[in-house]
Amino acid sequence: MAVWHHSSHSGMSRRTHVRRGVLLALLAGIVVLGSALVANAVVKSAPSGHNLVAAGPVSSENGFPTSYTDDAGTRLELCLPTDPLCSAAPPLPDPGQPLSFPDNFPDEGFYSLVGAGVNTGSGGRAVLTLSAEAAFANGAVAAGDQVTFGRVRIKVSGLTPGETYTVTHPYGVDEFVAEEGLNNINFTEDVGIGVPGTFTGILSSRIGPFLRWDAGAPAGYLGDPAIDHAITGSPYGTNFFRIEGPNAGGPGVNVARTDLFSVMGKRAVNAGVDPVRATYSRPATPQPATGGTIDVYATSEPDQSITVSGDGFDATQLAGHAKRYFGRVDYSGAQPPAAVTVTNGGDNPPAKKSIAVTDAVTITKALYDADADRLTIEADSSDKASPPKLTATGIGELTAGSLTVENLTVAPPDVTVTSAAGGSATLPVQATGAGFAPIPVHAFAGVDQVVQQGQTVTLDASQSTGTVKSYSWTQTAGGDVTLSSDSVAKPTFVAPSSQTDLEFKVTVTGPGGPSEDTVAIHVAAANPPVAAAGADRTVPQGTTVNLDGSASANATTYSWQQTGGTPEVTLKDANTATPSFTFPRFAGPLTFTLTVTGPGGSATDEVTITGAADRLTAGIARYTTSKREYDLGGTATQLGANTVTVHVGRTLDGAVIGTAAVDPLTGAWRLRQANSNVPLDASRTISVESARGGRLLAVPVQVK
Repeated sequence: MAVWHHSSHSGMSRRTHVRRGVLLALLAGIVVLGSALVANAVVKSAPSGHNLVAAGPVSSENGFPTSYTDDAGTRLELCLPTDPLCSAAPPLPDPGQPLSFPDNFPDEGFYSLVGAGVNTGSGGRAVLTLSAEAAFANGAVAAGDQVTFGRVRIKVSGLTPGETYTVTHPYGVDEFVAEEGLNNINFTEDVGIGVPGTFTGILSSRIGPFLRWDAGAPAGYLGDPAIDHAITGSPYGTNFFRIEGPNAGGPGVNVARTDLFSVMGKRAVNAGVDPVRATYSRPATPQPATGGTIDVYATSEPDQSITVSGDGFDATQLAGHAKRYFGRVDYSGAQPPAAVTVTNGGDNPPAKKSIAVTDAVTITKALYDADADRLTIEADSSDKASPPKLTATGIGELTAGSLTVENLTVAPPDVTVTSAAGGSATLPVQATGAGFAPIPVHAFAGVDQVVQQGQTVTLDASQSTGTVKSYSWTQTAGGDVTLSSDSVAKPTFVAPSSQTDLEFKVTVTGPGGPSEDTVAIHVAAANPPVAAAGADRTVPQGTTVNLDGSASANATTYSWQQTGGTPEVTLKDANTATPSFTFPRFAGPLTFTLTVTGPGGSATDEVTITGAADRLTAGIARYTTSKREYDLGGTATQLGANTVTVHVGRTLDGAVIGTAAVDPLTGAWRLRQANSNVPLDASRTISVESARGGRLLAVPVQVK
């Protein structure tokens, strides 16, 4: 006997009951509304394309879909505990009383529930649950709070933490890194929960097609949940539950697998019915009106016996085609019935739903004249005998079926007309008139500039607005200069070697153009340049260093050179204000000289960059001969992106045992290496170096 604890999602009640067969799952967990919860997993299989394809009409008995259908045409209804072959379903709150909604109804149920279990290494257990589930968004049974979702749940214990395991099941393949704790794998994927009463989200889950016994299932069911059995139906052909990874099946056994499943699923008998619309019409006869017609639209499964009944007419059979049903009935009386009842007589008990009877609104015109800023709406009601008031939502009331709105500068995309008799219709707005004029071009020659003699100057008209077709630059003041181009947005020129004022005009063409603008360029008197190589500083060894000469003044060119220290480094972008280089490990101070030139001459400045050597300690240094295992650890003072490499012997020339990361917060490092192929040498010492220039030589090792 197996005890099955079941709860569909957090906040819902938990109840315990006993059944025979496989232990399905501890189903308590977190549900993500409308999407999937992916725990420590890489989901390798997307929905296969063989999913659930349709939700049936909503049941008038319990508010859930009467059925779900997969792409193979299998249609399942909600498996409730009043059915002996739904024994895995949660029991009624009061098992001694009849099923009733909401007073005596389970707070969760299943259209399909499939589970499997297999023993894993170290006395553990792997449990798989695959279900199409019904529940209540806030836990307690309540009308209007119904939700459905597809669930894939995997719980595995007895695995090795940190190792990677692949789980294959009928609905796909998932990869996990085993975690510490009671369940090394604790994975739940719930897809479909959204707004209560919206039941199509489950169609995007991995559940589907429905799994069933491969042979011998009881008539009307996909299996008996009390008997573990081989199955069929996997869209991937993986009709098994398998865990692959280190010692998954026990010491030295890397596979745990079962082909036996518990299956619960009941083929749908009832089809239900969903009324879609009931609209009346009556002619413009002398008052009082003596009757009219009602058009009734509904949906259900094909080949159902669907009828409509109500005041003022006899029950009438609807015509059906595929899943659509329609009926047109004559009613008598001064007013149409407020509602009609649509019944599926083939259901047991018959499914009945009421729907309000409204008039039918027809919008014959929704026209916007863009030249006149005028919106015209024309509509009418199917009630010609006593035409109800019609209102265009957010716009105004129609008079004699028409409404004109003047001085409307922005057209709505559509209009909705509602009737005082309950009907409504929506129609996209059509527009007439000339197209809007494009944005006119407006030239902008850029902001005025002060530049140095001999400087390369860039004019910039790229911020001109509108759709610019062409640019044309001309010089309008100052000594002549040569533009790199007079027909581009950003031409350049070299400033004259004397103080002067220049002016340039740009002309742009395009819609509403041409348009002109000017910009002034003042060429300043030549001042001697001032070089500023930046402040001396200390940096971590092994890191990228950015030199900065941008504070230099009156400079047109920059040139950097290393003038002191070893080794010689490679400067990147040495002819810019901000070159960079990588500070070597184990190097002393490096000196760099910046030379800048300008119209007023040249200048130099020097900066010294000192490397901050990493200081290393070794707090742990052990070697276990029987396991060929090193256990080494210590600290480093340089925390940013640092690593340590450990060598055998008294110097850094020895073979590498391994590399470990330095904790960026504490500076601690730890290297544990089992089954090492690097033996300890006769000195029984190790030497450590870091990526940030630290060295620690000839550290004694404790040998066990």
